[in-house]
Amino acid sequence: MSTVLHDKLFMRLDDLPVLAHMTYDASADPYAVTVAFTDGTFVYAEWRLDRGMLRDGMRRPVGEGDVRVRPGVHIELCGQADFTVAEDSLQRFLERTYEMVPEGEERVDMDALVARLLAG
Repeated sequence: MSTVLHDKLFMRLDDLPVLAHMTYDASADPYAVTVAFTDGTFVYAEWRLDRGMLRDGMRRPVGEGDVRVRPGVHIELCGQADFTVAEDSLQRFLERTYEMVPEGEERVDMDALVARLLAG
């Protein structure tokens, strides 16, 4: 069974459509979703976001500092970029991540994590 889930979602930054490649890698980091903002060929930015924060942000404002999520689904990065995404699209993606790894069953391989940190 694959531990990696990929999806493409369209977000909006003001009036500009932005293609976001969403990745959930349960074996690398079961707590996070990686979002790569791209034009289809070039990745302009990549962020790792807490999947619980994304889920909770659909119901109430959450976050502080560089990442905040609030209903409607607004994902604010660095207090300057405010991306919106269709709630149903994000909900479907997150549901699939929770089917792979239910909340409370996340496990991190500490040996592999330390090895990656030391190698980088």
